Amino acid sequence: MGEVCPVPSLKVRSLLRNLKAGEELKVLVDHSCAVGNILEQVPEESYQRAVNEVANGIWEVRKSPFAFLLYATP
Repeated sequence: MGEVCPVPSLKVRSLLRNLKAGEELKVLVDHSCAVGNILEQVPEESYQRAVNEVANGIWEVRKSPFAFLLYATP
């Protein structure tokens, strides 16, 4: 929290390289420009993305590989 662009998106890019199927990356940011930059880091067709404003001016950005979404539940 409190880091300005491009620091949050650079950190996300680094963390996504090690993200495995079934894992989810959650990032809290407090700058609206960071939300857009983070979402642009990875192609939409590769990851599920979700953004929630969890408090006034605080956003949670979640990304997970689509492989996670393809698992069948018994």
